[in-house]
Amino acid sequence: MTLVLTVLAAVFGSLIGSFLNVVIHRLPKDAPLGLLRRTRSKCPNCDATIRWHDNIPLLSYVALLGRCRACRWKIPLRYPLVEAATAALFALAALRAQQIPWEPQWLGFAVAAAFGAVCIAAAAIDFHLKILPDKLTLRAGPVICLIGALFVPDFHGTAVFGAALAGMKPGLASLVVGILGGAVGAGVIYAIRWIGSLVMRREAMGLGDVKFMGMCGLLLGPEAALLAIGVAMVGGAVLGVLIWIVTRNREIPFGPFLALGALAVLFFGAHIDTFVFETYPGWITGPPTGY
Repeated sequence: MTLVLTVLAAVFGSLIGSFLNVVIHRLPKDAPLGLLRRTRSKCPNCDATIRWHDNIPLLSYVALLGRCRACRWKIPLRYPLVEAATAALFALAALRAQQIPWEPQWLGFAVAAAFGAVCIAAAAIDFHLKILPDKLTLRAGPVICLIGALFVPDFHGTAVFGAALAGMKPGLASLVVGILGGAVGAGVIYAIRWIGSLVMRREAMGLGDVKFMGMCGLLLGPEAALLAIGVAMVGGAVLGVLIWIVTRNREIPFGPFLALGALAVLFFGAHIDTFVFETYPGWITGPPTGY
């Protein structure tokens, strides 16, 4: 049953990934997404309407050899990558929902998958255009995260840095922890932005990163938000160098790394926590020496 649910989640995720490509292309332009009124997908190059059988996630890209059927325009690799990433993320959300006590299980999966979809869309837009749209960071994302904080307390627990919130029902305590997590996430990124701007004498990062991490903190809670920022900084340092080597681009946005950190902590927070505070210090200090 676990395998079946995971495969079904991956297939559903690939369909959502196809829609995310529409969001990534249209949202920065304030173009309609086709949610209330169906609008057919069109080739960005020749404006030809894309047939339904040319719009099947991943398979159509392979069948068309990565080119538009009408004008032979080379379809950016971003399209199949977003579909594949979303499929993998939905499969992971289904798998982790069956392993981690996200109760109710179906809502835990839904919130984790929807949060991941927002992170993928935001990361892709930020990487391409260096903006994080408010429609994601201040509207869609916070609604998803607040639902998770209020109705799935197991996402971040009902304690703040180990101190339980006495006298509160679990749902309310979880909501308070989520709000504190949003404040911590946004506050830390704003402090980094302020210090970086002073040192560099120019804007170190945009306010979009502050809003984005505030959104993530709502779901993660304060402790996990700090851990996610740490993962993002390490990932940004390592992957940023690799990206610079390949592209020679020094202006690499931080949003994709924040998304990576938030998703890594959401799905593997316990493992990361163990590595950071137990495994890695053990490597540094080494085994105790005898006399």
